[in-house]
Amino acid sequence: MKRVLRGGRGTLIRVVLVSLLALGAFSAGRLTHSNTGVLDEAEASISQYSNKSATSDLLRRAAIEGMLRASGDRWSSYYGVNEVGAFDQSLAGRYTGVGLWLRAGKGGGVEVASVVGASPAERAGVLAGDSIVTAQGVDVSSASIPVVSALLRGDANSQVQVTVVRSGENIDFMLPRFAVASNDVTADSLKNGVLVIRINAFTRGVGNEVSDILSKSAHQGGVVLDLRDNPGGLIEEAVAVVGAFVSGGVVVSYERRGQVSVVLEAAEGSKEHGSLAVVVNAQSASASEIVAAALQDRNRAVIVGIKTFGKGTV
Repeated sequence: MKRVLRGGRGTLIRVVLVSLLALGAFSAGRLTHSNTGVLDEAEASISQYSNKSATSDLLRRAAIEGMLRASGDRWSSYYGVNEVGAFDQSLAGRYTGVGLWLRAGKGGGVEVASVVGASPAERAGVLAGDSIVTAQGVDVSSASIPVVSALLRGDANSQVQVTVVRSGENIDFMLPRFAVASNDVTADSLKNGVLVIRINAFTRGVGNEVSDILSKSAHQGGVVLDLRDNPGGLIEEAVAVVGAFVSGGVVVSYERRGQVSVVLEAAEGSKEHGSLAVVVNAQSASASEIVAAALQDRNRAVIVGIKTFGKGTV
């Protein structure tokens, strides 16, 4: 999950690139450290004297993103007031795009966390782990997730050009946009009585969907919970999924610097006691790892697959 810094008119943090402040002056404009803040002065000076024009909104975004990079936390992203709605829509599984979940790249920039099944991106051959370097002709090799997301979204039935890097090779795609109303939980009953439940992402309502499937589907042969290529999502939905298989008890705890630990527990009442296997791969991340680890720690499930992504933050 990403922490979201909400910015809006009147509340947006007035900052510019911190790295520029060390110069002390910008072209003909010199910082005076008067009654106004040094960051406000920097913004005004850059706007007035820079060789290339830059709006206040652009400078403020650059400043905030620069601060986030300086913090060393690659998982935090800044979403402006016009981007928060789109972010919320993606967590609800409804948006217009090409069918990609994104995450911060290990070396900077943005990479594909997972690909929505039956989406234009999947049909074109985009893969989890691909690094996105251009979108709609714009160099995004060092851009943030909100910037890349905004370029990928657009009107349904329009197209967007995307270039990714895979194993050192540039690959170009022309991807149609479509209205995504993703069904992030699917289930298949096998002949041997095994129920396979696949979760593509932990979007809003996933926990209830899993519980509903378990209550309505025969699974005397056990359950396979498939979390492969699942990039994560809402931590409360991960807790709800664990609660579908265990009754009560701690699922996960986390700490914010200088604050007491937050402990999240499964709800009481699960009557699921049959065999359970959780399948993961290298692209299983965040909330997926929480679910797999919690079920393993409770001796409730056998974990099948390979080492997961290893995000370690919520």
